[in-house]
Formats: sequence, structure tokens, C-alpha cells
Amino acid sequence: DNNFSMENMEPKRPQFLTVLCVLTFVMCGLSLIGGLWSLVMNTPERMAENIEQMRAVSPEMADQMEEQMILMQESVYTQIAPYLNFVYILLSFLGAFMMWKLKKKGFYVYLAGELLPYIGLIIGGKQAMAMMGAAGGGVAKTAGLVMMALMFVFDIAFIVMYALNLKHMNDE
Repeated sequence: DNNFSMENMEPKRPQFLTVLCVLTFVMCGLSLIGGLWSLVMNTPERMAENIEQMRAVSPEMADQMEEQMILMQESVYTQIAPYLNFVYILLSFLGAFMMWKLKKKGFYVYLAGELLPYIGLIIGGKQAMAMMGAAGGGVAKTAGLVMMALMFVFDIAFIVMYALNLKHMNDE
């Protein structure tokens, strides 16, 4: 009676790596939903409606929103950025899936998906910041900058945690 099975020959994925991958899968799913929602909700017509609603509450804030909308409409970057975000989500998901399968290459694919958006923000400059809600002034600017800082901290933390698991992955 031989208890040898193929299951015993495959390397076992560490529980920590499993948790990281599952969290990444969930975040990719939520990001995909958020990106689709943003495409539907951020039409020029809806943005104009929001500005007019804001004008009744705060004319200054409405003017800032209008300036951001103009910046976004004039920028090639902000026109393609929502679609680039889907590419970044796909890269992050694909990288996490490869790491789930214990493929070391997945880390580098994931790394690209996590770092490319920041490169886009740097290249996109003021228009990219406007798209993130970090241009203009006041509460919107502060909220946008806080959100970007939090995203950056979480992205770096996940990159480091995945890097700590590279020793469990193979080079195939």
C-alpha cells in the first residue's frame, strides 16, 4: 500500500502568501467595480450637474470643481487614465495569480501593476492630480492627498510582504 500522491510533490503555499493573494484578489475586484462605476458616473453631463448642485451650497467649491473638470477635459492623460487603471488592475491580479501558483515572475508583474500608476501621476502632473481630486484647494485637495498617501503606504506594504514570500516561489 503506497500513500504516495502528486499532491505531496507540489510545494505548499504558505498561509501568509495565501492571505496576501486573497486580499489582492478582493481589492482588484473592488477596484474593477469602482473603475466601472467611475466611468459611468463621471460623464461630462453628470459632472456639470454636480457642479451646479454644489454651486447652491458653495460657489467657491463649484468654481474649483469646474476648473478641475476643464483640466480633465483638456488633458490626454486624464482621458486615457481610466482605461490605464484597468490595465494596472489586470497586472496586479495576474501577478497575484502567478504568485498564488508560486511563480516568482508574478511578483514582478504585480510590482508593475502597483508602481505604474504612480509613474502615471508623476508624468500626468497637474492633470493627473486634478483627476485624483488633489488639485484645487481646501477639503478636496486634502482628501485627495490623504487618499494617495494611504494608497501608497498600502501598496508599499503589500510589495514588501510579497517580497518576503519570494523565497517560497520558484523561478519557472
